[in-house]
Amino acid sequence: MALTKRNITFVDGYNVINKWPNLKDLSKENLADARDLLIEELAEYKSLSGEELVIVFDAYNLDRIKETIIEKYGMKIVFTKRFQTADTYIERQLAKTDRHHNIKVVTDDGAVQTQASGKGASRVTALELRSDLNTMRSKIKRQRKEDFNQNFKTFPISEKVSDIIDKIKEDLEN
Repeated sequence: MALTKRNITFVDGYNVINKWPNLKDLSKENLADARDLLIEELAEYKSLSGEELVIVFDAYNLDRIKETIIEKYGMKIVFTKRFQTADTYIERQLAKTDRHHNIKVVTDDGAVQTQASGKGASRVTALELRSDLNTMRSKIKRQRKEDFNQNFKTFPISEKVSDIIDKIKEDLEN
């Protein structure tokens, strides 16, 4: 039986929230909203990248007795148990995960990055993840424009309609 390589990304949720300026600002007002927005952003990342995502939020100072794992948008979202950090959860998962898979760890924590590298995983900072997401969005936007232009040229239309469509394209680009 052949082993299928999986691309699995572990994300330290609160670490990313504290590094992305828009989420950091939002978290000062409402941490739950910042968490939900991060989940939405990472759902888009998952959709564009095709990677399996595991987002880990630690409950170090909360009274959660057991860890809680929920599935949303095809991602695993983990809330650790009391006295367990996202770092320790991710480290434990790295030890369990087969080295034949492509593993990525998103955190700015140096110790976790070092351990991830030692286990054969790639490490990505929170800002690099944001950059990757923005790059993917730009590629999709460019592709949509190219597809539109290509499809647009295949239909015979009047000059008046062509001018209207050019105006719409111009408005969309701005």
